[in-house]
Amino acid sequence: MATLKHLLIRLYLFFLMAIFFLTGGLALFVLAPLYKAAIAPNAAYRDFAPFKIWAHMYKIIWRSASQKNYRDLYPLKLYDPPQLYNDLAVMRIRDDWQGSRDNCDDCEDRRCCAQINCPMLDENRRCLSFGSLYYGYFFCGRYPSNRGQVDLYDCPKWEVRTENED
Repeated sequence: MATLKHLLIRLYLFFLMAIFFLTGGLALFVLAPLYKAAIAPNAAYRDFAPFKIWAHMYKIIWRSASQKNYRDLYPLKLYDPPQLYNDLAVMRIRDDWQGSRDNCDDCEDRRCCAQINCPMLDENRRCLSFGSLYYGYFFCGRYPSNRGQVDLYDCPKWEVRTENED
């Protein structure tokens, strides 16, 4: 039953994306409450920047469509459950990480978010999307889940666990 729920939620998110692209992004403005509920339900409307989100969605889709190596870094099944944190059985915090286990505050430029110019960061560089359907069902909550993602963003916090670790 849970698998069906995850499938339906992910299909709903894909539906929102399809409507976005079929309307040239106009749906983001016309159906802003639906998109806000899926992407950043706890953010204030003033923080929900549809023009930045519009540009960001096209940028990510272009990168995904034009770069196979980028696509390969983000495997996902339709029925995968949501995740708010990466899999600690696969990844571990580097020994030299000085910051908190719970966030990336000590990563001065928040490399993964900054590199993709994420429109969901507030003025304090905190994620406005954390905990949303989008965050949990797509890649934000799973980041990082493999060495390629850590290498791509030159992430100072995470590394892949070795096979002989417990």
